Amino acid sequence: MLKAKSIFQKEISNKPYLFVNLVFAFFPFSFIFGTLIVNLNFLLFCCLGIFYLKSKILRTKYNFAIKIIFLFFLIVFLSSTLNAIKSQYFDGYDSDLNLLRFTKSILFFRFFLFLIITYLLNKYDILDFKYFFLTAAFASILVSLDIIYQYIFGSNIIGLKNPAPAYVDTLAAFNIRNSGFFGDEYVAGAYIQRFAFFAIFSTILLFKNNNYTKFISTVCVICILGAGILLAGNRMPLVLFIFGLFLIFLFNLKIKKILFISLVILLILLKFIISSNENYKHAYHLLFYNTKSMMYLPTIKIWSQFTKVDEESPKIKNFFYKDRIVRFEPFHERIFFTAIDTWKFNKVLGNGIKSFREVCHKLREMPDINLEERVFDAEGLLEGTAALAPEEVTYFNKKNRLCSNHPHNYYLEILTETGVVGLIIVSIIALLFISFLFKNNKFIKQIRVENFILLAAIISLIIETIPLRSSGSLFTTNNATYLILIGSIILSYKTILKIKIE
Repeated sequence: MLKAKSIFQKEISNKPYLFVNLVFAFFPFSFIFGTLIVNLNFLLFCCLGIFYLKSKILRTKYNFAIKIIFLFFLIVFLSSTLNAIKSQYFDGYDSDLNLLRFTKSILFFRFFLFLIITYLLNKYDILDFKYFFLTAAFASILVSLDIIYQYIFGSNIIGLKNPAPAYVDTLAAFNIRNSGFFGDEYVAGAYIQRFAFFAIFSTILLFKNNNYTKFISTVCVICILGAGILLAGNRMPLVLFIFGLFLIFLFNLKIKKILFISLVILLILLKFIISSNENYKHAYHLLFYNTKSMMYLPTIKIWSQFTKVDEESPKIKNFFYKDRIVRFEPFHERIFFTAIDTWKFNKVLGNGIKSFREVCHKLREMPDINLEERVFDAEGLLEGTAALAPEEVTYFNKKNRLCSNHPHNYYLEILTETGVVGLIIVSIIALLFISFLFKNNKFIKQIRVENFILLAAIISLIIETIPLRSSGSLFTTNNATYLILIGSIILSYKTILKIKIE
């Protein structure tokens, strides 16, 4: 015990900033433990960062990208404040709700502080992302193995079982979800997808001097991660994970052969699992038809396609209405249209932070709109799935809209809550990111630990912010923390790649 203590004290003396690095590296685990631990981890890291940086936070000259990001936070505050004043003094709405939104818009600045602290700690050689790189890799593999274990044995490695669903949602009806360490939250697939590429690149680096071992271990890790996402029951993260593997090819790395073979083996494995399990087969058939219907959005009225889709897919129809009596309808299209309708109430600055649920109720006053209220996540409906045939719930003479807690798309949420101004600012940030990729491609594609840290963050950010995907709310603690965390790594690219800072 005394020897171990002595070794730890020696490590601290050699690396005086080890503790703040470990706190930052703990974030992948804090997401597993839940929002409370994320907030505590967040608070501790910010306090340590302020302690080490002190006046450097105010004296540093920030680049254009950081200034634009700050402008977005300012627009969130301005939009929320103006809408709170309007709601309080002109519309006569609940004062407590207005105060809550105003408070949330101020507290949202904490994520910008987190961004600045992370960026400056790395700039002044206090924060080393290598620790985070390793913990993100380890955590994603651990969660994947735990999900696979739970699928085989019925409970995860610490004895947790899947909770009985309190509602009949689309995926609960299929019985394909496994929650693992997350208990009653079915988010394991999304978690694995977010940190999977740190695991892939760390495996390649770990065995870079042994080609045979590198090949076998990389194939195994990619298959474990992909199988974990599939068995977690989260379909969109699986699609994004596969898309992320394709993105790696664009960076022209000298690992294309390994990735290609890994991808082929992964697709064969996923095909085998899906084909051997009727529930998974039905779930992914539904994903296919929902995706197909979304592609028809520009030219075809979604609601007129119900009968046609059912006739083309009798197995899905029988499964829904005979076995489980779960209604098949494209929920996300309805809520996306609802977001557009709510944005029209305030096109320039939007309706303020976390306003979607309340503002969408104004649509009830529209005579040409049929409005329902449901609660569902990025994967499907969570509450209120009715045992009704389509002809009993479809209204061809009205616009069908859904109220929910948020629009389930980052960009539509930005549009409806910060207006055109907020969306323009985000578009500028996106253009800066694209410009960064083109300018630094020659640095990124080198096989070094620093480059792979940056590349894992880049791919993770791309697949997290694809415009057409369904998503959680941008303004929740976990999502905002993850986006800022990954974004701060990318903003620190000059220090990571050892590029001379002008």
